[in-house]
Amino acid sequence: MVDLESHKLVDMIESREMNDVLTWLEKYPNIQIVSRDGSRTYANAISEAHPKAIQISDRFHLIKNLNDYATKALQKIFQGRVAIPVTDETRRYRMIMLLGNVEERAGLVQGLRKNGHTQSEIMAIFGVSDGVIKKLMDMPKIDICAMDALNLNHDIAANQTSATKQTVRGREHDEAVKKLQDRAELVRALKHEGLNLSQISRKTGFTYHTIRNYLSDNFSPINAHYGKQREGKLEPFRNEALHLKSKGLKYREIHAIIKEKGYAGTQDAIRGFISKERRIHQNLSSLNTGHEEFIDKKWLIRLLYKPVEELRGISHQQLESIFQKYPLFKSILDIVYEFKSTLKSKNPNNLHLWMNKASTLGVAELKSFVEGLKSDIDAVCNAIIYDYNNGLAEGTINKIKVIKRIMYGRCQFPLLRSKCLMLSGG
Repeated sequence: MVDLESHKLVDMIESREMNDVLTWLEKYPNIQIVSRDGSRTYANAISEAHPKAIQISDRFHLIKNLNDYATKALQKIFQGRVAIPVTDETRRYRMIMLLGNVEERAGLVQGLRKNGHTQSEIMAIFGVSDGVIKKLMDMPKIDICAMDALNLNHDIAANQTSATKQTVRGREHDEAVKKLQDRAELVRALKHEGLNLSQISRKTGFTYHTIRNYLSDNFSPINAHYGKQREGKLEPFRNEALHLKSKGLKYREIHAIIKEKGYAGTQDAIRGFISKERRIHQNLSSLNTGHEEFIDKKWLIRLLYKPVEELRGISHQQLESIFQKYPLFKSILDIVYEFKSTLKSKNPNNLHLWMNKASTLGVAELKSFVEGLKSDIDAVCNAIIYDYNNGLAEGTINKIKVIKRIMYGRCQFPLLRSKCLMLSGG
């Protein structure tokens, strides 16, 4: 029991039994207002001990109970992940996963993981195996902000044709070039001051070979291999291999034909190349069809507590698609949001309108919640009229739990009560 005015702990009771609580409350004849949760035991004990006292149902517990009932209803509607048509955002993700470079793919995967998506959710978004996702998540030195440079709101074609956009690899190369250039300039400056190789080596820690390299007129800080891609043995025969496969030839037949023309690779390389091309073609085709994506139901349940703007696992477009497929889901969300607004309205008549509306939805869980409100209707209406709540009591309980942990359970309730009253000044 906490005084609503002084905010001090008044008393504690060890029992939750009706008769014990009734006897305990009768010791305090001056009680006029009581804020409590929905316990029928407490409600009945207060009514008998202080029939004229105003009882107020705690708003936090009312909302929590409604969310619990609504969650049970949603668990029946959504058995698992929810399949919806691929949205534009997911289509862009898949295009990057399919056609982007390694840095872009890893940056996108790590960015989604950082934003709260699980590995299974990322797998569902991209339609790839968990092994691929794990490798991309484990890649070191990936700049997560690099995905912001992709600007997913722009057309995907602009992302692929942009020649001015610098990749993570490009930035790393520029940094390496600058580092080598600075080292070379340092060595040349020391040489200009008149220091010999031994003195420069002792001062910088560079080897003689490195110093001579920096002093050479042919020195260049740019890696000669940067920007170049090694062509495989199959590169000159790619188009011909695809053409022969389109005619129905087997891999060994294709291998024999291009081998006579100079191909020195293996038959397995041809099979891997054609399989990859076929997969890319299929994936590109699926991006323009009604291919499905999956939304984990946990994000749908979290909408009971937070608006979609504050959730990282679902977008407005995805939510609208789910609403179209599950209109009852939207009705449940709306009724939950409306109840929260009703508690702030200061008009108890709105509560009766809300209960009628909630009952007409035909959701068994909501009907049970409404019946609970009716059995405690006066206290619930008072929760709308008055500003009192259980915040003081809940905060005091947290302090009591800390004291209990300090005592390590070695003492009995009378000592706990005395210590709590002493510390609160009650």
